Amino acid sequence: MPHAQRTIKPSRANLIQGLKENVGPEALKTLNPERAASQRLQPEVGSSTCNLDSYPCITQKPPPAAFAGNTSIASLQVGLGDKIPRWKANTTINFAALEQGYPEPEMALLAANKLNEAAEEWNALNLGVKFAWVEKIEDAAFVLSFAPQRSPETLAEAFFPNDIDLNSLIVYPFAFQPGKVQYLRNIFLHELGHVLGLRHEFAPELENGAGFDSIQVGPRNPTSVMGYEFPPLMQTSDIDSTKVFYEFPGKNLGVKQNLPEEWGFRIVDFEANN
Repeated sequence: MPHAQRTIKPSRANLIQGLKENVGPEALKTLNPERAASQRLQPEVGSSTCNLDSYPCITQKPPPAAFAGNTSIASLQVGLGDKIPRWKANTTINFAALEQGYPEPEMALLAANKLNEAAEEWNALNLGVKFAWVEKIEDAAFVLSFAPQRSPETLAEAFFPNDIDLNSLIVYPFAFQPGKVQYLRNIFLHELGHVLGLRHEFAPELENGAGFDSIQVGPRNPTSVMGYEFPPLMQTSDIDSTKVFYEFPGKNLGVKQNLPEEWGFRIVDFEANN
């Protein structure tokens, strides 16, 4: 019996077709996961040591528009204002890795494999959602890509759970510099935390307000993988609190001060557009 043909949303099919027409199929070439894994490279660390006082991430600047439909918004903190984006249970978040656009082909291989290593560490938590590396951009909820430096010390940029047709996880040239490149896996651990819906650990002090307040899940931990310690490392508190977040069965998490429970922050569960 022939396999059933997979149906792609019309809007998603139109987006991908538009990308092919505008940038050309060559620019959208992606890495084959099996072949790329067989060519796994290690960065040339040399004598350079980490020279960052903090992790410079721009994912979590307040979004320029309301949460709905926004693609670049990058104890755990969760939520944006009165909404808390999360992936639905049993969701697989597929990602593809662009082969083109890097100064050197080896950089694409290195970045893709390190992203996959970070994805496997998050997968090991058995949250009920998982990441999977796929070859075709048509099968991906997001794509790993390289872009010119956006600001002097930006390493990478991600997104929160959403239902748009194709997201991007961007890695910048600064992440490949000596003292940083050996921590690419750690960089992606932090960015995939954003993809799972996690905000920066210090959001209450530095990033709340203007409608983008966060909710605390579990105890505070300044060394959280979602903090600005460099390199980011997964902590026991990260594991425990993320599991609590993804196992929480209700629709409202947290209650605004002096208001009844139904005025809590509403969880919005998304399916990945793979």
